[in-house]
Amino acid sequence: MVQTRFQPRLGRLLAAAAKKVVSIFDIETETCIHSLQRHTKPVHSVCWDVTGDYVASVSEDSVRVWALGSGGDGECVHELSCNGNKFHSCVFHPDFPSLLVIGCYQSLELWNMVENKCMTISAHDGVLTALAQSPSTGMIASASHDKCVKLWK
Repeated sequence: MVQTRFQPRLGRLLAAAAKKVVSIFDIETETCIHSLQRHTKPVHSVCWDVTGDYVASVSEDSVRVWALGSGGDGECVHELSCNGNKFHSCVFHPDFPSLLVIGCYQSLELWNMVENKCMTISAHDGVLTALAQSPSTGMIASASHDKCVKLWK
Protein backbone atom coordinates (compact mmCIF):
# COMPACT_ATOMS: atom_id res chain seq x y z
CA MET A 1 0.00 0.00 0.00
CA VAL A 2 1.24 3.46 -0.92
CA GLN A 3 -1.31 5.50 1.01
CA THR A 4 -4.42 5.03 3.13
CA ARG A 5 -7.03 7.60 4.14
CA PHE A 6 -10.11 7.29 6.36
CA GLN A 7 -13.38 8.76 5.16
CA PRO A 8 -14.02 12.06 6.96
CA ARG A 9 -16.89 12.50 9.43
CA LEU A 10 -18.16 8.91 9.53
CA GLY A 11 -14.79 7.15 9.22
CA ARG A 12 -16.55 3.97 8.12
CA LEU A 13 -14.66 3.65 4.85
CA LEU A 14 -10.94 3.42 4.19
CA ALA A 15 -9.33 4.22 0.84
CA ALA A 16 -6.08 2.38 0.18
CA ALA A 17 -3.88 2.81 -2.90
CA ALA A 18 -1.65 0.03 -4.20
CA LYS A 19 -0.15 -0.12 -7.68
CA LYS A 20 -2.85 1.04 -10.16
CA VAL A 21 -5.84 0.34 -7.89
CA VAL A 22 -7.64 2.20 -5.11
CA SER A 23 -9.48 -0.19 -2.82
CA ILE A 24 -12.35 1.02 -0.64
CA PHE A 25 -12.81 -1.00 2.54
CA ASP A 26 -15.79 -1.02 4.87
CA ILE A 27 -14.05 -1.22 8.23
CA GLU A 28 -17.18 -2.41 10.08
CA THR A 29 -17.59 -5.50 7.90
CA GLU A 30 -13.87 -5.77 7.07
CA THR A 31 -14.62 -6.18 3.37
CA CYS A 32 -13.47 -4.52 0.18
CA ILE A 33 -16.59 -2.88 -1.27
CA HIS A 34 -15.00 -1.19 -4.31
CA SER A 35 -11.92 -1.75 -6.43
CA LEU A 36 -11.35 1.44 -8.44
CA GLN A 37 -9.28 0.46 -11.50
CA ARG A 38 -9.00 3.12 -14.20
CA HIS A 39 -5.40 4.28 -13.66
CA THR A 40 -2.74 3.18 -16.15
CA LYS A 41 0.19 4.08 -13.84
CA PRO A 42 0.70 3.52 -10.08
CA VAL A 43 -1.41 5.68 -7.76
CA HIS A 44 0.67 8.07 -5.63
CA SER A 45 -2.01 9.75 -3.54
CA VAL A 46 -5.63 9.53 -2.42
CA CYS A 47 -7.85 12.03 -0.60
CA TRP A 48 -11.49 12.40 0.44
CA ASP A 49 -13.67 15.47 0.08
CA VAL A 50 -14.98 16.94 3.37
CA THR A 51 -18.37 15.22 2.96
CA GLY A 52 -16.83 11.77 2.52
CA ASP A 53 -18.88 11.27 -0.64
CA TYR A 54 -15.96 11.51 -3.09
CA VAL A 55 -12.41 10.21 -3.18
CA ALA A 56 -9.73 11.48 -5.56
CA SER A 57 -6.77 9.41 -6.74
CA VAL A 58 -3.60 10.65 -8.42
CA SER A 59 -1.07 8.89 -10.62
CA GLU A 60 1.70 10.69 -12.47
CA ASP A 61 -0.41 10.99 -15.64
CA SER A 62 -3.98 11.36 -14.36
CA VAL A 63 -6.37 12.35 -11.61
CA ARG A 64 -9.68 10.64 -11.06
CA VAL A 65 -12.57 11.51 -8.75
CA TRP A 66 -14.88 8.70 -7.68
CA ALA A 67 -18.43 8.94 -6.27
CA LEU A 68 -18.87 6.75 -3.18
CA GLY A 69 -21.32 8.38 -0.77
CA SER A 70 -25.04 9.09 -1.06
CA GLY A 71 -25.68 6.11 -3.30
CA GLY A 72 -22.43 6.45 -5.28
CA ASP A 73 -21.27 3.11 -6.61
CA GLY A 74 -17.59 3.82 -7.17
CA GLU A 75 -18.19 5.47 -10.52
CA CYS A 76 -15.45 7.75 -11.92
CA VAL A 77 -17.20 11.13 -12.23
CA HIS A 78 -14.25 13.38 -13.17
CA GLU A 79 -10.97 12.73 -15.01
CA LEU A 80 -7.98 14.95 -15.69
CA SER A 81 -5.02 13.94 -17.84
CA CYS A 82 -1.55 15.32 -17.25
CA ASN A 83 -0.61 18.30 -19.42
CA GLY A 84 3.13 17.71 -19.13
CA ASN A 85 3.84 18.26 -15.43
CA LYS A 86 3.60 14.93 -13.59
CA PHE A 87 1.03 14.74 -10.78
CA HIS A 88 2.01 13.55 -7.33
CA SER A 89 -0.39 14.51 -4.52
CA CYS A 90 -3.91 15.89 -4.06
CA VAL A 91 -6.36 17.44 -1.64
CA PHE A 92 -9.85 18.87 -2.00
CA HIS A 93 -9.99 22.61 -1.30
CA PRO A 94 -11.62 23.12 2.13
CA ASP A 95 -13.82 26.06 1.00
CA PHE A 96 -14.58 25.19 -2.63
CA PRO A 97 -15.84 21.58 -2.99
CA SER A 98 -15.48 21.53 -6.79
CA LEU A 99 -11.81 22.56 -6.61
CA LEU A 100 -9.09 19.89 -6.35
CA VAL A 101 -5.54 20.98 -5.53
CA ILE A 102 -2.92 18.78 -7.18
CA GLY A 103 0.75 18.76 -6.23
CA CYS A 104 3.16 18.49 -9.15
CA TYR A 105 6.84 19.22 -9.77
CA GLN A 106 7.40 22.80 -8.57
CA SER A 107 3.75 23.78 -8.95
CA LEU A 108 0.19 23.40 -7.76
CA GLU A 109 -2.57 22.68 -10.25
CA LEU A 110 -5.95 24.05 -9.22
CA TRP A 111 -8.56 21.96 -11.06
CA ASN A 112 -12.12 23.24 -11.20
CA MET A 113 -13.88 19.94 -11.82
CA VAL A 114 -17.24 21.51 -12.77
CA GLU A 115 -15.74 23.68 -15.53
CA ASN A 116 -12.87 21.22 -16.21
CA LYS A 117 -10.35 24.07 -16.16
CA CYS A 118 -6.91 24.20 -14.54
CA MET A 119 -4.75 26.99 -13.22
CA THR A 120 -1.04 26.48 -12.46
CA ILE A 121 0.63 28.19 -9.49
CA SER A 122 4.40 28.17 -9.01
CA ALA A 123 4.93 26.71 -5.55
CA HIS A 124 8.25 25.01 -4.67
CA ASP A 125 11.70 24.08 -6.00
CA GLY A 126 10.94 20.36 -6.03
CA VAL A 127 8.16 17.78 -6.15
CA LEU A 128 5.15 18.60 -3.96
CA THR A 129 5.04 15.36 -2.01
CA ALA A 130 2.21 16.11 0.41
CA LEU A 131 -0.80 18.37 0.74
CA ALA A 132 -3.13 18.94 3.70
CA GLN A 133 -6.21 21.09 4.12
CA SER A 134 -7.89 22.67 7.14
CA PRO A 135 -11.67 23.14 6.96
CA SER A 136 -11.57 25.42 10.00
CA THR A 137 -9.06 27.91 8.51
CA GLY A 138 -9.61 27.32 4.78
CA MET A 139 -5.85 26.89 4.39
CA ILE A 140 -3.81 24.35 2.46
CA ALA A 141 -0.29 23.27 3.40
CA SER A 142 2.19 21.94 0.85
CA ALA A 143 5.41 20.04 1.54
CA SER A 144 8.15 19.46 -1.00
CA HIS A 145 11.52 17.82 -1.59
CA ASP A 146 12.93 21.36 -1.33
CA LYS A 147 12.58 20.90 2.49
CA CYS A 148 9.95 23.65 2.76
CA VAL A 149 6.37 23.69 3.97
CA LYS A 150 4.19 26.48 2.61
CA LEU A 151 0.73 27.65 3.64
CA TRP A 152 -1.83 28.77 1.07
CA LYS A 153 -5.10 30.61 1.54
